[in-house]
Amino acid sequence: MVLMKRFSHLLFSLHLAFVAAGYPSSRGLSPACTEASEPTTFELSDITYLRYEVSQNPGDAPPNSTVLAFEIVNRANEVSTGCSCQNVMVDGHWADDSAYWYACLDRSIAIGGQEFAVKTNARISWDAWALTVNQTWACDEQATVRHVSTTTLAPKCSETVSGPQYVKECTAPDIEVAATAQ
Repeated sequence: MVLMKRFSHLLFSLHLAFVAAGYPSSRGLSPACTEASEPTTFELSDITYLRYEVSQNPGDAPPNSTVLAFEIVNRANEVSTGCSCQNVMVDGHWADDSAYWYACLDRSIAIGGQEFAVKTNARISWDAWALTVNQTWACDEQATVRHVSTTTLAPKCSETVSGPQYVKECTAPDIEVAATAQ
């Protein structure tokens, strides 16, 4: 127990020494990085969904598929990117991709004259319309900024059945959702 207290005191002392020496704060962000990362919201727009199905034995027909596409803007730094999540039916069953992170288009952000890659990923729970977005970037090569947001979409849909084809098209209103720094 005494050893643990000494170790904790040592870690706290080291933290104070780093802060006093001008190293990044406990969050690890320089002032320029903090300005470009807090507070933030994600604006989701142009949200479209398309589900295309043919008979269970399509032969030469395209595979049954579902796509959700949207644009996202991080309002803290105005980084904008596009995302497209696609699920495909295999052997008559939709793949369970509820834990899968789809990669969105990569972008970059300029901080203090340097460019840093911004990685954005999205995960969708198709039945619940729950969309989670994760955006991550390294700043000042000293810290990683990660923003995560989850929202439930409220789409308006139309369905068309023509012979063996089934098409469901949906759009959801543009929304702005809070993103949490992690």
